[in-house]
Order: sequence, then structure tokens, then C-alpha cells
Amino acid sequence: MDEWGVDVAITGSQKALSLPTGIGIVVAGPRAIEASKTAKSLRVFFDWKDYLKFYQLGTYWPYTPSIHLLYGLRAALDLVFEEGLENVIARHNRLGTATGLAVEAWGLKNCTQKEEWHSDTVTAVIVPSYIDSAEIVRRAWKRYNLSLG
Repeated sequence: MDEWGVDVAITGSQKALSLPTGIGIVVAGPRAIEASKTAKSLRVFFDWKDYLKFYQLGTYWPYTPSIHLLYGLRAALDLVFEEGLENVIARHNRLGTATGLAVEAWGLKNCTQKEEWHSDTVTAVIVPSYIDSAEIVRRAWKRYNLSLG
């Protein structure tokens, strides 16, 4: 985060960790934490002051967390550490590139207009009007237990 000048990073457990949704992951650097002390914005759902207070008391959670998701997160991170972050990134890049090439070979178009905007983890495809996209989703689920959406 320091190298990129990022003060706050936010993600979800479902983002490239092979976990279901349910955990919001927030990392805040010192500048963001300091700025939040004088910020006047309304905090209805999440305020990291609660988490910081409990962390300083020697625990991590001001509320009851989803324990099964935390166990899953630990296992997912273990897999990342075992494979190596650079290898995980390279694997996602290979698979994302292969998916993009397949889409192109099928004569379809990626929703992103420039190749540098293509994602390694999400491929959004423009489906021609003569193709029933709902039928593709149904068949992928029925034949391959693959969820598309």
C-alpha cells in the first residue's frame, strides 16, 4: 500500500479467494485512520473505530463474526501462501488471457473496449441478440455445475 500510495483498500471474501460472500476486508493505513478522526461523514454500518478499540484491548471483533467464513479465509490464505502470491497472480493472468482468447475465437466481444481494461478474474461478454443468454446460463449449470451470471 505504501509503494502505491494507497490509504484504504477494500475487498470482499468472494474476490479471487474462492470464498462465498460475507466478509468485507478493509485495510486502512495511518493517514486514513487519522483523517477519519476529524471526518464529519455519517457512519451507519461500518466504523473502523470499533475494530481499532477492540484490537487495542487484545481482541479483534466488536461483533460476532462469521466463524465458518473466517476458517475458510484462513484456509484460502494458506493456499495463496503455499502457491506463492506471484504464482497465483500469474495463474489468474493465464486463465484470464485464455478466456479472452476463447471469447474472441467464438466470435464474441468482451464488454471492455480496450484490451488493457480486461480483467484476469472477470470476463463480461456481449452476447448477440440471436443467442439466448439465459439458456447458456441454464446449460452451464445443468451440464457442468457451473454458475454464470
